[in-house]
Amino acid sequence: MRITKTALQTLRLEMVHPLKTARGTYGAREGFVVCVEDEEGRVGQGEAMPLEEFGTESPADCERALNESLAKLRQTTQSQTTSRQTTPLPLGEGWGEGLPTRTPAARHGVEQALLDLQAQRRNIPLSQLLSSESRSEIHVNALLGGQSPEALAEEARRAVAEGYETLKLKVAGRPLSEDVARLSAVREAVGRTIRLRVDANGAWTEEEARAALETLGRYELELCEQPVAPENHEALSRLSKHTPCPLAADESLALPHVTQHILNHAGTVGILVLKPMVLGGLLPTLALAREAARRGLDAYVTSSLDGVIARAGAAHLAAALPSGRYASGLGVGHLFKNEPGSHPFRPVRGRIQLPRTPGLGVN
Repeated sequence: MRITKTALQTLRLEMVHPLKTARGTYGAREGFVVCVEDEEGRVGQGEAMPLEEFGTESPADCERALNESLAKLRQTTQSQTTSRQTTPLPLGEGWGEGLPTRTPAARHGVEQALLDLQAQRRNIPLSQLLSSESRSEIHVNALLGGQSPEALAEEARRAVAEGYETLKLKVAGRPLSEDVARLSAVREAVGRTIRLRVDANGAWTEEEARAALETLGRYELELCEQPVAPENHEALSRLSKHTPCPLAADESLALPHVTQHILNHAGTVGILVLKPMVLGGLLPTLALAREAARRGLDAYVTSSLDGVIARAGAAHLAAALPSGRYASGLGVGHLFKNEPGSHPFRPVRGRIQLPRTPGLGVN
């Protein structure tokens, strides 16, 4: 395969309403779209949406790494043209060694574009390239963005009416009494059969997390994502032994030494929350999920408030995971003003049916 053209475009996603998390409030997301074209006119697409506070590089570093990677890709292609070589993308051991490692969002964008192109060349969906045993659909949760109990309850009712079976709320960064009122309103609005998960984004201390989870646990939580600071794996381990719901590591996975500790020490958490943009691409994320499964841990995929291209890749990845037990966090398109009106990765009744077209499936 020869890459004949590359392109880099800026991408800005405006939020319908600012989304408040314990780590900050987001009014927009900014990043880049990567395009690579082969000698037969196929175009692979990738997305790089850096988010420093979640563990990626800065937008400036991301852009610099993308330009360097694409220049290196063009240089390699020119060398192949001169020597009349046309080599396929290596997807086995050693894959991605030439891609940036300290800039995970940039690596994600370039890798995704090349994987999209490779799947198109093989005439198979990207999920099948990642795993021959991939599933045809995935379950997704609805992320509730309302702040007041009343707004959250109304949003939750709409989500359930649309077919969602799992709802997610952001907690922490406010008095516990407010989170109690918010969660209570949602549980009352949707009943006991709907799964509720919460995400603290690492904002609680260990003592705050213990008190909060004991209190919020009365609302029958499915799980809690990242209750304490990402680096505090000792607190995660202690909390896991006493909390009323399973704990999931999210931002902790941006720290390699913490990830390794979680893998090596059973009981630190039972679930990994996989953000491909933070982990440097679909293939490193899939490798982590498989290693986690071998060690008895479950995992699910979520976005870092990404655009359609990145979420499409994440959906293919979710379908290729060893387990589909937990709903993925990919139903966030409604949060953006400029979300495309129609695309195959928009959830329908809480599910994404993966397109069977070759590659990523995004036009």
